[in-house]
Amino acid sequence: MAEAQAIAAPPAKTPLRATLARFGLASMSSAFVSASHLLVQLVSVRRLSATEVGTLAFLLVIIQLGYGLSNALVSTPYAIAVNQRSEEEGDHGFFFPLNLLLSLAQGLICAGIGWVMAGPLAAAAFGAAGVVSLLRWFGRATSYAHHRPATAAFSDFVYAGLVTAGVAGTLAFGPRLELFGAVLATAGLVGLAPFGLRFLARHRPLGLVRAFGDYREVWKRQSAWTLIGVITTEATSNAHSYAVTALAGPAAFAPIAVGALFFRPVNVCITALTQLERPRMARAIAHGDERAARRSSQAFTAALALVWLATSITAAVILWFFPHILIRPTLSVTTVTIAAALSSLLTLVQCLQSPMSVLTQARGAFRPLAATSVRSCLVGIAAVLALTFTVPPVYTVAGVVLSQLVMMLGILRLERRLRPAAAEVAR
Repeated sequence: MAEAQAIAAPPAKTPLRATLARFGLASMSSAFVSASHLLVQLVSVRRLSATEVGTLAFLLVIIQLGYGLSNALVSTPYAIAVNQRSEEEGDHGFFFPLNLLLSLAQGLICAGIGWVMAGPLAAAAFGAAGVVSLLRWFGRATSYAHHRPATAAFSDFVYAGLVTAGVAGTLAFGPRLELFGAVLATAGLVGLAPFGLRFLARHRPLGLVRAFGDYREVWKRQSAWTLIGVITTEATSNAHSYAVTALAGPAAFAPIAVGALFFRPVNVCITALTQLERPRMARAIAHGDERAARRSSQAFTAALALVWLATSITAAVILWFFPHILIRPTLSVTTVTIAAALSSLLTLVQCLQSPMSVLTQARGAFRPLAATSVRSCLVGIAAVLALTFTVPPVYTVAGVVLSQLVMMLGILRLERRLRPAAAEVAR
């Protein structure tokens, strides 16, 4: 009953101190996760071959893709359903067995890539990491949807701590790629504990036919369009990853991955704050509070801009004064620096674009948002392929920057078109 009342109540005005505390908790826990992943890749850069570094980076791209698919198919619809509908309309339990299927599919994909690129041990380790990563991701989403950010943060802290300890433990062994996968899998499994046994029990694969039936309306109303957006956004954001790895090999992708490493904290914060702010925007829109929704979007943008600025300054200092601390002699410092500069520009565009995209989703404009994503995807793929065959691989990141600019401008135009209608409804 209390939860139903919380959902039904209109979003209250949030003082600046509470807003900073909310962002601080989500950002801090995400920063710890980001730092642990950064440690994984930094240690791998120093200990593994260029081919293994590229393989690890590519598998992490695939896991990141899984987060996007989870957002489209289960996490975003769950958050919107919980925050825009009353408890009497159902407990939305059908999302959980569907999330299990999605997690298993992610594990199979990661295992297949690990087998082809590195062998059976890497397949087993990264397959397990793929499964638990999406289970934990949905756990975080459900915690944010029910306005329990401390639970999600606790899971992040547990996960990050175990990853850090595990990476330190790998130093006692030989440089082996599968050890990093085992660390991620173990940390992800233990990181599920804060969500409780009930969360895991709701994933039992029973009543799948009914679950798909209950999900059909969600699919038609939003998930189908969101999925198109995720796939095209992935093709846009990581077209260079797939093109360079497929056409030039993981060794050619390694310096691009190292350059992007510096901006992983920004990417993690974008994802985490999206999960935090999406339910708030959905509640505000549902109650006709256009002003609260826009305040949330503006605070979101400001927080991301600060994270981007701090990260860019840190990357510049390291690459200018201490490049060889992180970069092995087998990698070109100049190439890594170019990759980092282009990655900085790319993440800046994403920081400006993401809050507008979340607000547009909260308004229910999934179909026009998907159309915008498709247009930017076509531009991005064409640009990346053209650059792949004409310039050194590192410059393919410029094609992604171009596509993200097209995406940002399209969302800005869509948001300006939707704003008057939303204001009219609010009256």
